[in-house]
Amino acid sequence: MKKILAMIALALSSAAWAQTSEFVNTIPEAYLQKDTNVTLGAAALSVPKYTGSDERRLAAYPMFDVQWKSGAFFSATNGLGYNFSKKPALQYGLRLSLEGARDESRSSKLNGLGDVNTAVEPGAFANLSLSENYALVSSVRYGSGTDHNGLQFSVGGRFSTALSENHRISATVRANWANSSYLQSYFGVNAQQSAASGYNQFTPSSGVTDIKLSASWRWALDSNWSIVTGASASRLQGDASRSPFVFQKNPVTVFSVTTYRF
Repeated sequence: MKKILAMIALALSSAAWAQTSEFVNTIPEAYLQKDTNVTLGAAALSVPKYTGSDERRLAAYPMFDVQWKSGAFFSATNGLGYNFSKKPALQYGLRLSLEGARDESRSSKLNGLGDVNTAVEPGAFANLSLSENYALVSSVRYGSGTDHNGLQFSVGGRFSTALSENHRISATVRANWANSSYLQSYFGVNAQQSAASGYNQFTPSSGVTDIKLSASWRWALDSNWSIVTGASASRLQGDASRSPFVFQKNPVTVFSVTTYRF
């Protein structure tokens, strides 16, 4: 119980700017070693100051992951949810995820646009393993943006293979679609924002926002400690790429995570 309370405290301490993954990635029940499986760690990242920024920032935050054999999970990357499937090749369920905040103070290029607060997004997910190495992944999330009406839908494919007993590489390609409410919050400029920022008014329509390729390398130091290092590169699409405050259409994130499994 103390471990679970520690997870919640970590989540609340980082929720102001953390963001969960588009996709859920949990261990199938058949492969879980315990009824409750807990992992703690820390992550360091180099990321754009906001989506579309040509400036970068360094960030660090605690990592945590707890998964129960019942199907429930709570993690910095997966969010809070439940996997209803008992089949190793299939995962589907409901979850709450986080869409990170965009603070106006983060960059001078956001002056006059105001803040977009962190949002809790209820949603659903479904993953299908085609083989030991390949899987199809998807998710839908709702509730982001200034009016909390933002809707996102992500689909992709995942590849993973072991290079040796202690080393594994993974790669994911995905496309993300969002409605006009989401795009207006993160890429649009209304009349009030235009007057305050100097940007021309811009009202984006719903559509594909970006395509992303991610790759990572996991090194298991022993049965408890592991290090995951990787990077992701996106290509902004459609109206998202045409926003007047998008100065970099190919955002790149680099990260390294160290974890200890109890």
